[in-house]
Amino acid sequence: MKEQGERRACLLLRPADQQRAEAYLSARGVAVSDRVEAGTGFLLAEDGLLFGAGRALADRCQALGVPLFLLAEREEILCGEAVSQAVFVFYKPLVLELVLRRVGLLLGEEDREGGRRGWFTLQAQCSLDALNVPRHLLAFRYFSDGVGLLSEMAYPSRIKLMQQLYPTLSQRHNSSPVMVDRAMRHGVESCWRLAGKAVQRQYFGYSAQDKQGMPTNGEFLFAVYEHVKTLLPYDRGQDAFLRELRRINAREQAADGCQTVRDLVY
Repeated sequence: MKEQGERRACLLLRPADQQRAEAYLSARGVAVSDRVEAGTGFLLAEDGLLFGAGRALADRCQALGVPLFLLAEREEILCGEAVSQAVFVFYKPLVLELVLRRVGLLLGEEDREGGRRGWFTLQAQCSLDALNVPRHLLAFRYFSDGVGLLSEMAYPSRIKLMQQLYPTLSQRHNSSPVMVDRAMRHGVESCWRLAGKAVQRQYFGYSAQDKQGMPTNGEFLFAVYEHVKTLLPYDRGQDAFLRELRRINAREQAADGCQTVRDLVY
């Protein structure tokens, strides 16, 4: 997405996702179209829709040099024709707004999110929304800020919550470590009461069946941290993306004849 002049994007998504993506892009000054033309910034499409009725769009992207981004089911094996035309593949489950943020940054949009920690915090907020943790709860702020703090640590898995993380969060929010712990627990219980089982399994696996599988505060925090980390553009940066884009445009192929996308986002 370019900064000069009108910015345009083409979307081929399911109706609910199409509406959300259009609202997100329109709020950022990006015009949305159902046609790929010269000057289109990118095409974001569901793989099932694109390589069915919308196949002509993929061919037009290739002809005009428009980057193609795919949303794909995790179980599908992408190779051959699909991969040969895709610049990036985002595996589900995912948060659509985060995918659009990542696409924009990779295509040269200025980072206004406050660097690495800011991105972690924002992505954690989207994940907490998906997990049905209400935004009015203190736990929403504690978990999102906690994920941001973990992003700055060399060995986040070694942190001790009560001795290290809770005191830092309590100072930031004028509270106490004990109150932080209780508020987070309330947030986990709200998630287990309000979020669907399918969403819970996306983050916590098949242990998320009932109250017996309810994670501890630490398990919940690290599950969100690991989930949002996969969408962080700083971990797999723009240089790698541009190298992959040049490789695909040059139609280089692997030894087995299939072109591969090295940077898969879950």
